[in-house]
Amino acid sequence: MRSLFLTLFLAVCFNATAQMDAYQEDIIALLEINGTQEIHAVDYESVMTVLKKNFETMDVPEPVWKNLKADRAKSMEELTRMISFVYRKHFTHEEITELTEFYQTDAAQKWIERDKGELSETETREVKAFIKSKLGKKESSKLEDIKADSDRIVHRWKIELTGQKMSALIKQGYRTRF
Repeated sequence: MRSLFLTLFLAVCFNATAQMDAYQEDIIALLEINGTQEIHAVDYESVMTVLKKNFETMDVPEPVWKNLKADRAKSMEELTRMISFVYRKHFTHEEITELTEFYQTDAAQKWIERDKGELSETETREVKAFIKSKLGKKESSKLEDIKADSDRIVHRWKIELTGQKMSALIKQGYRTRF
């Protein structure tokens, strides 16, 4: 049942990525603000690391790797659009707007990125108030589902990205070490 849902979900995501409305744009803005996009930048780099390892015996020059990474921003935008459908599934447009407003605050940004320093007493109260709010509780209750759906999308995206990049390298005459 889950695989059927995922298949249908991904089909809708892929078909709808070209059709962006204000709701979708707001979700993407939230994903940029709340750190989701930054988290998945690591996934892109992990694909490139695996490819480099698989093609290490071919001495692929650095300019070729740089060229392969030229579409990084486009790939990340595509992934973000796909993940945005997960948020659309769980939150209304109004809730996305509220989440964005919260995550734009200094308190939320410090909370997300612990390395920005300790939260002040006021910021701590602000974060705690959000966590205790109806929307904060809803977000907390949906995190596991959001992560599971997002992980499936990221996994699929990584497979496709690996295939695209591997194909590009093979077309240039490089072979894997296998």
